[in-house]
Amino acid sequence: MTDVTIREQSIAGIDWLVVSGPRNDAIRALGEHTRDSIAAVQDAMPERAGLQRFTSTDKGRAALAAVTDASAADQPGPLADLRALAEGSGQDFEALLLANFRGDLGYDDGTGCSDLAWSRESAFIAHNEDGAPGLDGHFRFVTLLLDGEQPVTAQWYPGFLPSNAWAINAAGLAWGINHVQVAHPSVAAGRHYVARGLQGAKSLEDAVAYLREHPIAGGFTFTIGESGTGRSVTVESAAGQIATRTPTAESPLMWHTNHLRFLPTEIDSPASQSLDQATSHLGLYDESVDRGRVLDNLALPAGEPDVAWFTELMCDNPIPCGGVHRTAEGDDPLTTLCTTIVDLHAGRVHLRSPHGTSSIAVADFANGLG
Repeated sequence: MTDVTIREQSIAGIDWLVVSGPRNDAIRALGEHTRDSIAAVQDAMPERAGLQRFTSTDKGRAALAAVTDASAADQPGPLADLRALAEGSGQDFEALLLANFRGDLGYDDGTGCSDLAWSRESAFIAHNEDGAPGLDGHFRFVTLLLDGEQPVTAQWYPGFLPSNAWAINAAGLAWGINHVQVAHPSVAAGRHYVARGLQGAKSLEDAVAYLREHPIAGGFTFTIGESGTGRSVTVESAAGQIATRTPTAESPLMWHTNHLRFLPTEIDSPASQSLDQATSHLGLYDESVDRGRVLDNLALPAGEPDVAWFTELMCDNPIPCGGVHRTAEGDDPLTTLCTTIVDLHAGRVHLRSPHGTSSIAVADFANGLG
């Protein structure tokens, strides 16, 4: 791996790794470089024991085999990435594979994250990455400068593919991703693997076409913005189905949390699940609906919003005080690890975490130029 380099830097108080070289060697080196964090994140994963129990049943084994085969056929590159990550980190590949399928098997997968898109005279997308407090210090950014491929920077939980939270690529596309709990997954590729392939998109149309051509077993929503043009789109992809919506002059604000808004509700509602699943999922579904209600009832600015308007909503006001910031207080197990606001016309990314704030040009961020 002599052609691989890993540069360490930080942004908004969050560690940022810039990895360069041939794809397989670079991903293996990333695994080796973050070996301790990968082990810690895997050990702290609350779904781990339940997933292992589920996939020891006939139903679980069948679901895992179906999504594994579909991912191998549709997304061989991302699947090879995960194998290289496992080899570098010394982790068992099957264990990482199961973790990266956790939302594609019909097994309960929690909640978290909020997204906004605004497009009128000004244009923004904004994402709150909500995670367990214990992940603070392991959660980071990673830039992949892989030979012959388009550069991309992603928020990353070590041990997972760098594709399940937020990303920005050298084409100027930026997007946030939200988990959606699917009751009955389709036979299709895993959502993390399809999301990894999305990073090669060159335009907003290209991104939507890719997601239409590559359905996923579980559920993700993608809030995608295009730097320069200011255009944005929200894509729901769940159980093999796709729905898209774009902001309009009359309704310039689009939002998403962790429940479906456009696809049929039987895909993700607790009522569509078995009694045990519905009981465990109900509180999580309601929590997402609560955040959605806040966003649906926002008092929109008289003119155009600015970065400060998004910051107040995403960072300064927790539920139920008029915002969607999470603090891991009371019954809430999650905290907002990072807020990312992209001014699409200005071509700048604004970041805020519990450890600092930063602002950086879209192109510089995508290419790892901190």
